[in-house]
Amino acid sequence: MSTIEIPAAVIVVDIGTVDPLERHSMVFEAFARLAPGQALELVSDHNPEPLLEEFVAELHDRFWWRGAKDPQNLWRVLIGKPSTAFD
Repeated sequence: MSTIEIPAAVIVVDIGTVDPLERHSMVFEAFARLAPGQALELVSDHNPEPLLEEFVAELHDRFWWRGAKDPQNLWRVLIGKPSTAFD
């Protein structure tokens, strides 16, 4: 298994003020615009586990996901596109 290199610059997607019905599509659209090797940072006021399940179901191994709750009780998750098919 290879290690994942975290990009120096990421696109921040804060879904805290977005209508709950639009959140997942907003994140998927932002992810679709990423080039291989890029990542976005999802900022959420709740556990994004359902979104992770949707990523797994739709994209299988074409993404990586790293994150946790920060000291301010916000979830900060990096979601990235592998730079190669082997990431």
